[in-house]
Amino acid sequence: MSTRYAIDIMMSGTTVQQLKKSGFALYGFKAVQTANGAAAPVVWFQTQAQALLTNTQVTWTEQYQANISSDQIIPNGVINASTAIDIDLAQTANIDQYGNLSINEQGTASAISLNNQWSQAWTSGISQVVRGQPPSPMVALPLYGNMLEVIAPIEKVLLMFASPTVNTGTVIYKTYSSGVLVDLTGAPGNPASRTVMFDLNDGWSWGAAAWGTPVQAQEDLIPILISPGS
Repeated sequence: MSTRYAIDIMMSGTTVQQLKKSGFALYGFKAVQTANGAAAPVVWFQTQAQALLTNTQVTWTEQYQANISSDQIIPNGVINASTAIDIDLAQTANIDQYGNLSINEQGTASAISLNNQWSQAWTSGISQVVRGQPPSPMVALPLYGNMLEVIAPIEKVLLMFASPTVNTGTVIYKTYSSGVLVDLTGAPGNPASRTVMFDLNDGWSWGAAAWGTPVQAQEDLIPILISPGS
């Protein structure tokens, strides 16, 4: 059975009112591990201002897709999956000469592999189910001809509020505002969960627990969200 996760974001009524009045949306990014140095972070989910509540909950499960796209990895570019397939950890998605994907049950433990069996290059990535919606992209990386890429999801989520309207799947290299990186590794409960607080003037807080890391505005997202590894 897929593990379920949740983050509860607690806010005062005044903060929620001001966020809605100012048009601030909540953005989330998911961390991964990959040896590909050209991997780029993308917006994993967006919660519009009018959907914010004093207890805004983000939930997700270990349900994944592997995908390929012909879109380029450029700042503020949107990656739209041309082809996608459901996949589990420790499996491999093979890409044939027509851009079709098929599943090979063999792969790297705790990771998802994409195996390009043809000479055409693609933009590749993995997606994950969030808030009960269809899988949403977590990362974008080049997949060259006859090459194999391995991506391991990490249960760390970056949260931040921002006024720019940015679609899911958009390539973003720097934070818009201050945020918090929430590590759900070993989190208690079912779903495994953490609770953070947000105040419009005081920013994010989480009781100084070790699983939370502050992130400042205009920070580089790559070292925060993409861990190098073989």
